[in-house]
Amino acid sequence: MNFLFEKLQQAARSNPTETALISGSETVSNQQLLEAVDNLSQALKTFHFKCIALYMDNSINWIIADLAAMKLGITLIPIPLFFSQGQIQHLVQDAGIEAVLSQTSQPHAFDIKNTLEFKGISLSFLNNPNKPDHKQLKHVAKITYTSGSTGQPKGVCLSSQNIENICLALADTLSNLGIKHHLCVMPLATLLENITGVYLPLFMGNSIQVEPLSELGFKQSSQFNSEQFAACIERTQSDSLILLPQLLKSLIQLKKSNPDCFNSLKYVAVGGGKSAQSALEQAHSLGLPVYEGYGLSECASCVSLNTPKYNKLGSVGKVLSHTQIRIDNTGEIIVSGQAMLGYLHQKDLSQGQQNNDIYTGDLGYIDEEGYLYISGRRKNLLVSSFGRNIAPEWIESELVHSNEITQVAVFGDAKPFLSAVITPALNTNALAVQSRLDQINASLPDYAQIKAWVSSNEAFSTKNQLLTDNGRVRRDFIFNQYKEQLANLYSS
Repeated sequence: MNFLFEKLQQAARSNPTETALISGSETVSNQQLLEAVDNLSQALKTFHFKCIALYMDNSINWIIADLAAMKLGITLIPIPLFFSQGQIQHLVQDAGIEAVLSQTSQPHAFDIKNTLEFKGISLSFLNNPNKPDHKQLKHVAKITYTSGSTGQPKGVCLSSQNIENICLALADTLSNLGIKHHLCVMPLATLLENITGVYLPLFMGNSIQVEPLSELGFKQSSQFNSEQFAACIERTQSDSLILLPQLLKSLIQLKKSNPDCFNSLKYVAVGGGKSAQSALEQAHSLGLPVYEGYGLSECASCVSLNTPKYNKLGSVGKVLSHTQIRIDNTGEIIVSGQAMLGYLHQKDLSQGQQNNDIYTGDLGYIDEEGYLYISGRRKNLLVSSFGRNIAPEWIESELVHSNEITQVAVFGDAKPFLSAVITPALNTNALAVQSRLDQINASLPDYAQIKAWVSSNEAFSTKNQLLTDNGRVRRDFIFNQYKEQLANLYSS
């Protein structure tokens, strides 16, 4: 990651007092950031770690710890705070994690041997019989574990070259937008925010606003205070954000309520799931600079992106310069040119070579102008008993854009009609949901209409394992939890 540290050193020399990081009333200058990273890396160097974890809320210390490990060439595994105890134990054992960096006095989900303190950062040594595979991890800078839609998390292994390539491509794409100050909204343990919300701004010489997630309005995995979110954007006067589709919905509602808010925003990237075209159209009509993109962890986060210059609603933009895409005869999107080293424990991981092709599992196409479109997940494709192929993501994106519906998972494989499990919005009754559903159904072809539905017992969340870490529904888990109610919809 020499490319990033060269930028940090250059910034510290040319603009030492310029602000690099902000959190609440605390500011860190370019010079202070470089010194903090140097100090922590010197402390870590004495232990000769090969693989450690980072387990913190969004904070300045998160960024310092990440950069310190990167500087030493230690393989770092960021762990989301919403991972379950079982998922964390799996990560520790799977990767042979030797120690964890966390916030001082933070409760741990780890078997700790002893702990040292470094200026607000705890270094906890773990009781772990599994040791890291030094040969396998030789070229691995970062392992990102995704909770996925089924099963245990898998470790996606990325090299420093992967990360450099994506930063260079994004910087080239976004350099003329006048972005100077980025607000981190997603957890920093999420690869998308880690790369595009930390590495990219630092590489481009921009400042980063990083607040604890509770300050942004996130109270628990399924609770969100939109007014607090709006206040944070206004207070920080941020230029850019990265949002999931559900947060885009909140941003639109807030802008409708107060047309004078969010005027500082220059670029809002939305990804992590399909956004309804109607939502994007509404955002642009309100003056919100919202642009949809596409990516996956296996490709170091970002593959394509809409921008003010090249923007086509409904698409996920043009492919970034460091990647190539082709569509196979089944409609699956295949990415090459910017791929992970492999999954942890993959045989050829130690060779440090990128995988040639990533079969994304996503269905899509590229139009005549070079814009990429996502139809849905190949494994999620529903085939009705009348032989219709239906991508549930398309329908779900339209439903969740309504005020009455917060979350939805669509089902109906080998059935005569589609059904759904719906989480109604707060203080919304079944009649209001059905009324809105009738309106949306009227705009959809008959085979794509939701003919029956059940209300969820609770919101889908990472805590109850009904959402992935990037906000996608875990269909198999939801189906298993509601299979009796869904079956009754077809028998009545």
